[in-house]
This record gives sequence, C-alpha cells and structure tokens, in this order.
Amino acid sequence: MTRPRDTPASRRVRANGDGTVYQRKDSRWEAAGYVLAPGNTRRRVHVYGTTRKDALAKLTEKIAASNRGLPVPSAQGSVAAYLTYWLENVAVHHLRENTHARYTACVHRYLIPGLGKKKLTKLTAKDVRTWLNQLRTTCQCCSHGIDAPRDQPRCCAAGQCCHKLLSPLTLTYIHSVLKSALEHAVREEEIPRNVARNVRTGTPRPRRFEPLTADEARQLLTATRGHRLHALFELALHTGLRKGELLGLRWEDLNLDTGTAAVRRTFSAPARAGSPRCPPRPGPPNAASPCLPAVPSR
Repeated sequence: MTRPRDTPASRRVRANGDGTVYQRKDSRWEAAGYVLAPGNTRRRVHVYGTTRKDALAKLTEKIAASNRGLPVPSAQGSVAAYLTYWLENVAVHHLRENTHARYTACVHRYLIPGLGKKKLTKLTAKDVRTWLNQLRTTCQCCSHGIDAPRDQPRCCAAGQCCHKLLSPLTLTYIHSVLKSALEHAVREEEIPRNVARNVRTGTPRPRRFEPLTADEARQLLTATRGHRLHALFELALHTGLRKGELLGLRWEDLNLDTGTAAVRRTFSAPARAGSPRCPPRPGPPNAASPCLPAVPSR
C-alpha cells in the first residue's frame, strides 16, 4: 500500500483553492488557480516557470494577493493605448482646457515615445527610472528634430550638439503626468499598483529670475512708445502682473481715478474646436475664471 508521503511531489493532491501545478510537454511547469478579478468576480490564471517550485511560487503570490483583496490586472494593452484612452475619456472631463492641452503635449512628446510600446501590466519602476534618466541626458534638439526648421542650424544638423537638456522642473512635471495616468489605472483596477510612485525625481530648485533694472525698464518703454500695447507694457512693469492676468483685463476692471485694477480673470490659448466658452465665474476680485475670455477692444 502506497502512503501519501511516498507519492512523488509532482503528483500530490493540493488543498482545495491552492490550484494545480503540472509539467508541460515543452518541459516547462504551469500552475493555474482562481483569483479575484475586477468587478468582484473570479477568474482562472496561468503562470509558468522553469521548475515546479518557480511556477508554484508565482501562483502562490497571486493567490495571496487575491486573498488580501487585490484583483489581478485586466489591462492587456500597451501604455500608449491606455494613455490615449485616459486623455480622451478621463482627463478631458477633469482638467481645464489649457491643462489638458499641456498633458496631451507631454504624453505625445515624451511618454508615448519613451514608454508607449510596453505592456501596461508589465511596466515596472525600473522601466520608469531608466526612461527618466534617459530623458535627463538626451538633447531635445536631436531627439525631436528641432534643428531641422531653423534658418541657421546650430545642433545636430550642424554636426555639433548643443546639449539642450530638459530642466529638473520639466522632468518633475512629466513624471507627475505619468503618475496621474497610472493612478487612475489603479482606481479602475487595471493594474495593482502605481509603479511611478516608487520613483523619485528629486525636488527641483526654483528658477531665479533677474528682473529688469530701472535703466532697462526705461529703455523698454522708450522702444515701445507709439506701440498699441504701450500702456500694457507700462502696467506690467509697474504691477508685476502675469501675462495671462494682463491680457484678461477689461476696461471695466480699471479705475483711472484711483489708479487701481481688479484682476478677475486670466487669459490663455484659445479653446479647442467645438468647445464653447462660458462667462467669467462670479467671485472675489482675485478669483480665477474657469473660462478664459479674450481681451476686449477699447
């Protein structure tokens, strides 16, 4: 009579819920079991290994995660496919138009070329870190062909790289866009965790700006005298308002008797085609409007 301890390891019956493990004809080992899937359902997953121990360890890890309430990833597409879906179906409804435009440019210029071909479920923190390090040391003139349309090439087209690198602030922004996209993938249970959060880019130092001296300001006003926006230039020098705040001013915002201006709105690039504009949001003088009206004529 054969006792259970005399049964070969590959033929022992595993406990209910532990799954099955067996050797394939190609000599690889395959383990299969049921785990938690999105929508509070269960699905059968298959993992493979060069040895029985490897396959069993992978299956045990998935079952343990399932027992902790973590569903298995359901996304089978690429990072590029998910980023496109996220921009067109998610971000567009939660971001302002100018912010969505910046996110779109960032995705198509940096994220998709660098990470787009990878499977969303296979993306790792190492992939993100390697990609960011490459961005940090890559000349943007060469990588994006910026030199080609110039009248006088001064980089790759001239045979001498100018080493135009991305600033630490830009790298942090690109990283934040990726984190936002992957965070939504986690909420939709497409991936189990946001791997971009495990990568640190460091805290960028704020750029130091050198303001115009009094003599330079006088030269600017002298050079622009007679220009239709001369009053705008003078107002900018005296108040330090941002460009969007200056362009968002209306005549009713100015009180020429008291010499004051109320900043009630800002101005950015025109809205996308098919997107209607809306009136400024009521609120205190410094409240920003979600819609960006054009500067009225006098």
